[in-house]
Amino acid sequence: MYHYRKTRTAYRKHNANDVKLQECTFCRDQSDKVIKENETMYIIPNRVSYDMFESMRVLDHLMVIPKKHHESMATFDDAEKIDAMKIIGEYEALGYNIYARAKDSVSRSVKHHHTHLLKLDNKPSNLVIYARKPYFMIAK
Repeated sequence: MYHYRKTRTAYRKHNANDVKLQECTFCRDQSDKVIKENETMYIIPNRVSYDMFESMRVLDHLMVIPKKHHESMATFDDAEKIDAMKIIGEYEALGYNIYARAKDSVSRSVKHHHTHLLKLDNKPSNLVIYARKPYFMIAK
């Protein structure tokens, strides 16, 4: 999962603002962004979509988020596990890829567990050049 320079800058800005908050980003009211929900989970668009995932362009980037604060799926109760799998399964059937980071992953930007749903263009890039400093990415 990669961002082009412009989206990487927006991603870092959002993360810096999140650090200033006194509460969890996903525990704040997200009702104006909710695309779909069930009893224990909701889906919102990712505020800064990945540009590339598995060497393919990302067409749509959504996130499944538990309504109750959890840092790991391991702490979901049975109802949350069932609701998560139902809602994720619906999107997998629509061609979305599923991705989540481990609780202690250094690249995880929000402690509240969230599962990414990624719709890809299914056209692998012939060439991807990525440099971290100075940051740039080229994909063909």
